Amino acid sequence: MRPKRQWLPRSVCDGMEQREGIRAFDFDHTIYRGYSYRDFVFYTTLRRPWVLLWLPVIIVAAILTALRVIPMKRTVEVVLFPYLRFRKIDEYIVKFWDKRQERVQQWYKDMQQPDDVVISATPKFFLEEICRRIGIKTLIATEIDRKTGKVIDPYCYREGKWLRFTEVFGEDAVLEEYYTDTEKDSGMLKRARHGYVVDKKGNIEKVK
Repeated sequence: MRPKRQWLPRSVCDGMEQREGIRAFDFDHTIYRGYSYRDFVFYTTLRRPWVLLWLPVIIVAAILTALRVIPMKRTVEVVLFPYLRFRKIDEYIVKFWDKRQERVQQWYKDMQQPDDVVISATPKFFLEEICRRIGIKTLIATEIDRKTGKVIDPYCYREGKWLRFTEVFGEDAVLEEYYTDTEKDSGMLKRARHGYVVDKKGNIEKVK
């Protein structure tokens, strides 16, 4: 029988310090208010509008993914293609986080611990800067070959998240707590001892 849902006051969550295993967090729509790489795409497109010429290709790829003709990681590669051609993409990333770091949600700042882990489908090279800024030492995210634009398997999405997690921590690693924005993130939730879903207002709901 599925456990009864429970809304946890932040004061309770703030006290979750003693745990046996690893505490991990999704990033987009969880720690970050919104979808960070989408925001970055808009940010860079305003400064390099020529990438709009690539928009029809992105739309076709998204439709084919929705129809399950091509895998999600192929769409990721298509979206990344023009942006990886920027000579100063790392400078854009730094400037983007200068403006958007404030979107890291307060509920997370209130409960952050030094050994927290972030695991995300978002490209790792993009999240490294913000994780460094807020003190996240362990980041597991989608690895991209920046020369070819190809996703390096396993793609850190759905079941791929758990594969990447065990690559880092080992097959016998204990996932004590996992926080995400959706129960569709089942690959991690089902393996966590305690699972939590965070809504847009920063309320934390215990789902496992």
